[in-house]
Amino acid sequence: MKKEFRNKVITIRKNQNHDFISSHSSIIVEKLLSMDCIKSAKNIMLYLDFNNEVQTDELVNKLLSLEKIVSSPITILNEKKLIPCQIKDLRNDIQIGTYGIREPKKESSCKVNISDIDIVIVPAVAYDEKCYRLGYGGGFYDRFLENLRDDAITIGIAFDIQIFDEIPKEPHDAQLDYIVTETRVLIPSL
Repeated sequence: MKKEFRNKVITIRKNQNHDFISSHSSIIVEKLLSMDCIKSAKNIMLYLDFNNEVQTDELVNKLLSLEKIVSSPITILNEKKLIPCQIKDLRNDIQIGTYGIREPKKESSCKVNISDIDIVIVPAVAYDEKCYRLGYGGGFYDRFLENLRDDAITIGIAFDIQIFDEIPKEPHDAQLDYIVTETRVLIPSL
């Protein structure tokens, strides 16, 4: 059931045109930048988009201009883990990595200690109204998020077409602190 649901949502997202992805991503970036937790954070980890995900390059550049420490994960496939590495320049610090996803170059990046991260902006296939995420099936982010400091904030970004009343989930699936879309900001209901 999880796999079929995941494939359905990925197909919906892939079928969106470039203008939809670009314009809605810009709205989401502006919403993120207006959040108090982003304004006060010093160290922010985020994903580098691929496959019609919410685009993050504009966000990276704006965070760098605000003098934030920005990192993105390098995927270590055989260990099933993510290593956050600093990005100072999207043009020169990035390469194509695991699964064809852009990631920091190992030789030019500086590893960021997970305990220094204030906010993680997380990718997902889908979210539900209670801020649970359905990832891509590898469990990389679920394992990573378990090791964050207790006061670190997790934010999912997605298009409204990726938000559902319910999604297939299991006990290890992460619940995030916020989900930001082009029209709303969701927080977990109590």
